[in-house]
Amino acid sequence: MKALGVVTDVKAHEASLSVPKAVYSERALEIAAAVFAKRAQTYVGETKTAWELTLEAKRKGLTATELEALAGDFLAELLNQEVRSLTGALNKDVAALQSAQALLAARGGENPPAAPEEDAAFKKAAAKLLAEAKAEQARTAPKHGDKP
Repeated sequence: MKALGVVTDVKAHEASLSVPKAVYSERALEIAAAVFAKRAQTYVGETKTAWELTLEAKRKGLTATELEALAGDFLAELLNQEVRSLTGALNKDVAALQSAQALLAARGGENPPAAPEEDAAFKKAAAKLLAEAKAEQARTAPKHGDKP
């Protein structure tokens, strides 16, 4: 894994590498470190253009090759998180447009239908039903002196 610039320290159980800030956001780095927490403790330093990473393996006794593989797995997770973040940002506008269209359609489009007119017969029937309901409630409700 020398192509990735991974430096290993078998005695310290560490793999160190550098990744460009122009490619990987701090947020993606934080999420990748959290996802990777069961396998390694991640220490982060920074220069003007790069994140300096040190992964301390939780499992002791790893060989240099295994530490390099650990660093490669971390880089894969870091890339995964960065792509997820970029995809979410690109899809945000589409999701907002779809939500707006759904709300507009639920309302009835750009020109929703007028509210229905209430006629006198409807008002009379509604008043009658309400009066009957109140009478039924008064008839069946317990009186103050009644025992439960």
